[in-house]
Amino acid sequence: MIGRGTLTETRGMLGEVETQLRGAGVGSARAEAEWLVADTLGVSRTDLYLWDGPISSAQAAELEERMARRLSGEPLQYVLGSVEFLGHRLAVNPSVLIPRPETEALAAQAIVTLQALASAGRPREIAASPISRGREPVLVLDVGTGSGCLAISLAHAVGACAITALELSWKTLQTARTNVLAHHLDDRIHLIQSDWTSGVGGLFSLIVSNPPYVPSGELAGLPDNVRREPRESLDGGSDGMRFHRRLLMDAERLLAPGGSLMMECAESQAEALRASAEGLSWAAEASVGNDLAGRPRIVSVRRRDSLTPHRTHSTSTGVRDVAPRRGA
Repeated sequence: MIGRGTLTETRGMLGEVETQLRGAGVGSARAEAEWLVADTLGVSRTDLYLWDGPISSAQAAELEERMARRLSGEPLQYVLGSVEFLGHRLAVNPSVLIPRPETEALAAQAIVTLQALASAGRPREIAASPISRGREPVLVLDVGTGSGCLAISLAHAVGACAITALELSWKTLQTARTNVLAHHLDDRIHLIQSDWTSGVGGLFSLIVSNPPYVPSGELAGLPDNVRREPRESLDGGSDGMRFHRRLLMDAERLLAPGGSLMMECAESQAEALRASAEGLSWAAEASVGNDLAGRPRIVSVRRRDSLTPHRTHSTSTGVRDVAPRRGA
């Protein structure tokens, strides 16, 4: 329990929270204490050191409740209810995977690719989606959108794009919807409940995805806080690459000529996925990009400039349209 006496001053409260976190084995105890206290008081981490006023009994009770959750092993981001991703605040909860720095690297590299597509004047095919508004934007597909972090980051960075974001979980999709509306991007991000890519057709110039990539046999050995995240967002099958291989197959019917597929993966998977992609008849080239720590984590595959024949797939099964609408 946090002593009521020390809760009357910010510095004393911050020190006590840090001590309890450190005692529980939290490695980044100081930073987490700053996040917890600052968010509870409704100030930034910087302002936390400039303000040393009293706090209310309601704020003290809220901090104690949050500390109890964190000390039980619940991830800090779930306790706070939000996370920063490329400078954008996103709501998160136990229904969604917590966005990580590795995915920020994927987003940053995808933004560069999308900017090049938008400035090149490449012909843009109209997908089977009601998101076009007069002129033809660069069409983007986000597979397994989760919190919506990739779609939202791309939409903020490049105005001349329209994004279709797919997600199987209805609860997860509702969190993505909350974030899309909060960022006023509901006119450019179209959310669809779909079993992988079965609910979408047409051609996209860019496909991005952070699919599950933890091998099934390694899930039990993950840290406790990670195991509290949705299993379906972590479990990548026997070798962790089940969904990457599906994306490589699906890209043949969904990727526009000259378009790119970009996927996050584990460091140990990158070279195998690049080699698999290079062997595909539709692929012009495949490459591996590094995350912010310099580790190979992003596989990019560019499609040839001419389409190869493929079978037509039905797009009417397993689809639930949840395009965000203001006031809904």
